Amino acid sequence: MNQPVWDKIYKDFQKGGKAWYTLSRGLDADFKEFVENTDFPIKKAFDVGFGTGHYLVWLKARGFEVAGIDSSETAYTMTADALGTKDGLICDSIYERDIPKESFSLIFSIHAIHHGLKDQVQKAFDNVYSSLVEGGWIYLTLPEDLQIKDWETHKTSKLIALGTHAPTEGPEKDLPHSFYSKTELEEIFDGYKKLNIKKGERGGWIITAQK
Repeated sequence: MNQPVWDKIYKDFQKGGKAWYTLSRGLDADFKEFVENTDFPIKKAFDVGFGTGHYLVWLKARGFEVAGIDSSETAYTMTADALGTKDGLICDSIYERDIPKESFSLIFSIHAIHHGLKDQVQKAFDNVYSSLVEGGWIYLTLPEDLQIKDWETHKTSKLIALGTHAPTEGPEKDLPHSFYSKTELEEIFDGYKKLNIKKGERGGWIITAQK
């Protein structure tokens, strides 16, 4: 994920600026329902793109040992403050940093993991799979291929690679966004069990599956 872009968004938010995107939202109801109705082999969760840390705080309150990665130094500090510890938190890009292998029973990413070219995002998907324990689960949200037509920030976007667009103005200017069809996702996550791909209430795809 592009550190300068997101760091500016978080710094502006701290100063009272506009709460863009997930900053203006509470926890996704679908995510909460999934966690509350799923049996995990161990209670260890990892957040790809933790932002302000509100998902990790919620999980920690429910007995999970939590960890995560975000490329923004400001997000790292905000999340460490929210959790009361830096333990388990990584300030780096998921496209460049491996996360601990076979360590987590839940790895999730809410509106974050798609902010790269498709080969970068695929590397992140592979990273996620290898970091799950057997029987562990993923919960990922990804943009639908047709969704770009409805996004305010992509009304002037440009195609920068196959399936990847970047806004030409606004807070996410030049930040890659990869979009996916359902068929494409079925192929990408074919190695998982209990794969479920559905439309989220807020648009885009919700992918859940078990290793």
